[in-house]
Amino acid sequence: METWGLTDREYADLEEEVVDLLAKLIRADTSNPPGNETAAAQVLEEYFHDKGVEATLIGELPERRNCIARLPGRAERAPSLLMMGHLDVVPAEAEEWTHPPFSGLERDGYVWGRGALDTKNQVAAQAVALARLARQGHRLRGTLIFAATADEEAGDHNGVGWLLEHHPDLVRSDFLINEGGMEMLRIGERRIYTPNVGEKGTAQFRITLRGRAGHGATPLHTGNAVTAAARVVTAFAEYEPEVSAQQLSQPLVDAVVADAGLGARLKDPTAARAALRELATIDPGMAEMIEPLLGLTFSPTIVRAGGESVNIIPSHAEVTVDCRTLLSQSLDDVRREVERALADVDAPWEIEFLDPTPGNESPADTPLRDTLEATLRELVPNAEVVCTHSGGYTDAQGFRAAFPGIVAYDFCPYLEEDGPTIDPRIHGVDERIAVRDLVLQTVFSERLARRLLA
Repeated sequence: METWGLTDREYADLEEEVVDLLAKLIRADTSNPPGNETAAAQVLEEYFHDKGVEATLIGELPERRNCIARLPGRAERAPSLLMMGHLDVVPAEAEEWTHPPFSGLERDGYVWGRGALDTKNQVAAQAVALARLARQGHRLRGTLIFAATADEEAGDHNGVGWLLEHHPDLVRSDFLINEGGMEMLRIGERRIYTPNVGEKGTAQFRITLRGRAGHGATPLHTGNAVTAAARVVTAFAEYEPEVSAQQLSQPLVDAVVADAGLGARLKDPTAARAALRELATIDPGMAEMIEPLLGLTFSPTIVRAGGESVNIIPSHAEVTVDCRTLLSQSLDDVRREVERALADVDAPWEIEFLDPTPGNESPADTPLRDTLEATLRELVPNAEVVCTHSGGYTDAQGFRAAFPGIVAYDFCPYLEEDGPTIDPRIHGVDERIAVRDLVLQTVFSERLARRLLA
């Protein structure tokens, strides 16, 4: 077994240390809501104290603390790196799991539990990496910062939003490695890694439909807001938004689509939708990765109408839609596409945007990308790096907005299991991480910091 230059004893000690820390973090139930991230932050505080590293617990609420640690560099004018993950997790239904979701059980080569992939694994790996550098006596030129944050899953501003507003100097850095970018793809012997250098924007909205109220015993064949809402949901589900000329899929298509003709059609805005349907018959997982990069997306997620009485036809209904936009797309672009999608809905409707947030990105050609690639290839010799964008929100967006010069990437490497294998477990049942992947993430974090900050 490859131990990445570590002796068998060193590898075993590292594995024991990071598995133990992850298990303790998982056993601190930080389901959000309500969060209670302080329980996990205290696990980290105790760990760092035992390793001789000073850690700070800070946050808006006593039960929702963030943990910050720092390994100061020896040079005043040297780059700094922030390694970050979040402590809160989504809820879990214990009766659906093979092993209790907050057990942190190590079994069959895995650590089991909610947060094992999202993202207490990365928190544990980064914490152990910083502690190892500290106890090895490394005085890097640049400063290494660690942040384990609250409230990423629900986003009520107890975590990164609060830190950036009230204590930005605690997390200010030149470079950031955040959660995400974990889509390792296997194509034959190839291993393709996809750090996210940016995230799409959010333009979520609510469609309100007005109709005629009435008695349920007398069906309204016209003017029923509930049936109009059903037509709206169907319209969004069936609508294919225009493919943008500024689509973000080209690097990924070039790397993973072997058929040159199909790849060319995927990059052609006029042919991309038909080509995507063709790709979905061959590789549905790859099609799901590429589709969000073509343009804006519509996902109806909430439908509300009426009250508790089944015999009342309500006067209005609401459909809430999760919409994500490319960096080049505005709310006017969204409105235009909504009007096209709902052109055949014969009912009056209104649109209300819900806290829209523009996307942002960092350059793909940076010292961080070079260092990430060099470190990865040291550990996985056949690794290929393809920078892409995330269709969802991560806390890196907030950092780019607060610190315009920062280079912020979402990335966490895997070797034993690829993206299509682990994706169903994230927010799903039986979330778990291969122990060997957890060790890889620790070694990667340590060597990335050493190489970038040296």
